[in-house]
Amino acid sequence: MIKHLSIPFFILILIAAIGIYFRPIWIIDETRYLSVAWEMWDKGSFLVPLLNGEPYHHKPPFIFWLVHLNWSLLGVNETTVRFIPMLFGFGTLVMAYRLYLALWKEDVQGAQNTLLILAGTLIFTFYNSLFMFDIILTFWVFVGVLGIVQAVQKQTLLSFVLISLSFGFGILTKGPVILVHLLPLLLLAPYWSDNKTDKHLYMKFFFAFLGGVAIALSWAIPAGIAGGEAYQHAIFWGQTADRMVNSFAHQRGIWWYFALLPLLLFPWSFHKALYRSFRQATMDHGLKMLLIWMLSALLVFSFISGKQVHYILPEIAAFSLFCARLLTTAAPDMKNYTKSLGYTYLFFAIVFAIAPFVAPKSITFTVDSTAFLLSALLLFLLGLYLSKKNFKLQHNAIQAMALSIIVAVFAVHFSIHSFLAQQNISGFSQKISSLQQKGIPVAQDKKYHDQFHFLGRLHDPIIVLSGKKNITTFIQEHPDGMIITYRKKKHMHKIDQDLITEKTSFKGKYAILVKADLYDKLDRAP
Repeated sequence: MIKHLSIPFFILILIAAIGIYFRPIWIIDETRYLSVAWEMWDKGSFLVPLLNGEPYHHKPPFIFWLVHLNWSLLGVNETTVRFIPMLFGFGTLVMAYRLYLALWKEDVQGAQNTLLILAGTLIFTFYNSLFMFDIILTFWVFVGVLGIVQAVQKQTLLSFVLISLSFGFGILTKGPVILVHLLPLLLLAPYWSDNKTDKHLYMKFFFAFLGGVAIALSWAIPAGIAGGEAYQHAIFWGQTADRMVNSFAHQRGIWWYFALLPLLLFPWSFHKALYRSFRQATMDHGLKMLLIWMLSALLVFSFISGKQVHYILPEIAAFSLFCARLLTTAAPDMKNYTKSLGYTYLFFAIVFAIAPFVAPKSITFTVDSTAFLLSALLLFLLGLYLSKKNFKLQHNAIQAMALSIIVAVFAVHFSIHSFLAQQNISGFSQKISSLQQKGIPVAQDKKYHDQFHFLGRLHDPIIVLSGKKNITTFIQEHPDGMIITYRKKKHMHKIDQDLITEKTSFKGKYAILVKADLYDKLDRAP
């Protein structure tokens, strides 16, 4: 297996490096989660996550513990911790390989293709470079699915241990949402398995689940004691129940995930041979299992209002096994095997070539026409190669398509490098730090997402001012204090720039530092 992992590992490493080189820590998710880890580290609060000095109940601590392990070995830094999700991406590749062989023991070629297809799936590979929870959760989901499949086949002790570890560490990674990914497979095992399932198997599943609950409670009970009554309620009840109660007022339509599937499964969704293979496929127990896994989770998340692409990353990863099985078992016509994807890249090359010349004037960053044209050239050459090249072996063609994602990711990052550079709020954060070190209180006039704490290595909370009355009180009590406020870029011409102490681009707006006694004068035209 190790020799088959070299190219998939290379793809993940290179794309993570591209993302980290071009992209600063991303507002608001990455900045918030790294700041939570920093506050826990700074205050020595290793049980209770902290956000702006208060217990943070929205996420469990597993990823923050990983950051602390990294910092204890390498010192506090932002570069190496951004590779943490990629390590679990490596683990997901290994689990996908083993899961494929658990389903189809003799199909080693299909397992090799799974590695390439998973590493070459744009969304999965891209999220390996983001400091978020979902690649880590995907790893634990795959551990659990492998355990379920092995338990149905052999009922070994190891299989139930894997299920317990999956549930336990999945909950510690992102809460009970792992049940959405695993529970349908457990309940519907008789429908996808060729092996007999009885009440004894489900009893063992139940005890494995209790083992996972015990792992989660080993953190939750002492954390609840340390965090206080409100934190106890939040992590034991509010985090799950309150969200589910409010989850059906749809912000996005039920169809949203299905409409995005061509993008989510890129580049394989544009591979014509996949659809030919689907028509030839025989629906065996392994393909049934994968369909139940993917479709059940997709349907559940489709009925929840807070839809995000990364919520279904485990199912996007599961698609790699489905795709590999279809492609490997079908009789491939190797003539023009990669032609459809080549044409797709040629189309994208045209889009990149014309984009800087049709970009709307409302865009608030400098459009680098040269970068767009060079990216278009790269995509054109890639598209030309894939559309003209005739591969003799299917595995080599799949490998070329997987590697193509490196060019695609680089082209996107390089073409918008000026926009990405504007998202760096490190200087602004460090300015806040210098003010706090001088004893100057810093407040914000809206909800604070902890975006400045890690980048500025802040030791004190930022005062959150909710409502005009609190703002007025702060100004009266701290006229020499500083207030962070936000203004749309199109309205910046209305502001007297001499009143601004510091400003930075922030999600299409400007974050502005202004002296408290000048705050009310800020919106008066100069």
